[in-house]
Order: sequence, then structure tokens, then C-alpha cells
Amino acid sequence: MEDQKFSFSEVFKKSKEYLDTQLELAKLKAVSKSSKILGSLIVDVSKVLLSLLIVFFISLALGFYLGELLGSYSLGFLATGGIFLLILLLIRVFEPKLEQKFMNLSIRRIMANWDSDNDDEEEEKKKEEAEMEQKVRDAVEEVEEEIKDEQERV
Repeated sequence: MEDQKFSFSEVFKKSKEYLDTQLELAKLKAVSKSSKILGSLIVDVSKVLLSLLIVFFISLALGFYLGELLGSYSLGFLATGGIFLLILLLIRVFEPKLEQKFMNLSIRRIMANWDSDNDDEEEEKKKEEAEMEQKVRDAVEEVEEEIKDEQERV
């Protein structure tokens, strides 16, 4: 077996490689989580836009329907506008409570996406830590053996 010498430069090099790998891993995890949140946000915005289109077409249909009932399309659309004004006033009255509900919903949604990988990541992290601990133990044993060998030679 080839005799290896202890070198601080090699330890420093391995430590630097380890830190670089950990930094890269943190970057990749951040990109993964932020892309998942961004994807969820895009889907939610799409749902909102489609919902607005649905409300728009229902409003048109309601305006024409009420116009036929009232005998004037102008009155039908005016009544539809009045309904929306009433809804807007109700939203204004309950605004603080609605804000709180939507904030909580948003936070829960983001945190659910953020934490969804944690179970798998924790297991993977534990495995990586165990492997690193074993590597450190092996390296320490090697260094101790090399120190003993050097002491015996001296």
C-alpha cells in the first residue's frame, strides 16, 4: 500500500470542495423551490384571469336577460352594474376580514409548496450527513495513523 502523507493543503482543498458543493446544493434547492412557487403562482393567475372572463360573460348574459325582462337593454346593464356596485360595497365593508383570509390562504399555499419537498430532502440530507460523517471519521483515522507513523519514525 502506498504511503500517503498528511498535508494541510489537501485538507484545505477537500474542505473547499465540500463547501463549494454545499453552496451549489443550496442554490439548486432555492431554484427548485422558487420555480415550484412560481409555477403555482402562474397557475393561480391563470385561474383568476379565466374566472374574470367567466364573470364578464355571465355579466353580459345577465345584462341582456335583465334587459329583456325590463324592456330595455340599457336598464338591464344598469341593473347588472348595480349588482356589481352592491358586491363592491360588501367587499369594502368586509375588507379587513377578507384581506386577512386571503393573506392566510396565500401564506398557506406558499408554505405548502415550500415544504412539500422537506420529507424527501430531510431523508436525503440525513444520508448525506451520515456519509460525510463517515468520510470525516475515515479522514481523522487516516490522519491519526499518519501522525502515529510519523511519531514512530522520529
